[in-house]
Amino acid sequence: MAHILHYYGFHISQMSPPGMVRVRRFEFLCRSHDIEPRVERFRAFYQLISNMGFYSFGNRGSAKKILLNPPKSSHDWKHKFFFIREEVIPIEMIFHAQDVIEKEELPIPKGEAWYLKFTTTPNRIFG
Repeated sequence: MAHILHYYGFHISQMSPPGMVRVRRFEFLCRSHDIEPRVERFRAFYQLISNMGFYSFGNRGSAKKILLNPPKSSHDWKHKFFFIREEVIPIEMIFHAQDVIEKEELPIPKGEAWYLKFTTTPNRIFG
């Protein structure tokens, strides 16, 4: 998570809940396949997007879809919002002010072993 925030240059409080789900799901999938979760691997699947001052990640064009039924929103998430002391975050974060996101054109690593291990997984909510 910290590496993705650092790469894209925005503060964790600017990430939408669906964006957080995509990042965490990617990390869990990597770890379940003994693959090191890296920013460049994450970028093979997702593109940064902006909506109403919050940042998220949308599927990247022809990349494999690794999350079925992604959450569209997290109802009432603002009531659960809380502050985190800056001292506990291991990286320096800045507030990103740019709303226009340039579309990245990246090659999809369809022949790489780590990419082939990923399969589409459904999104399930547990109580």
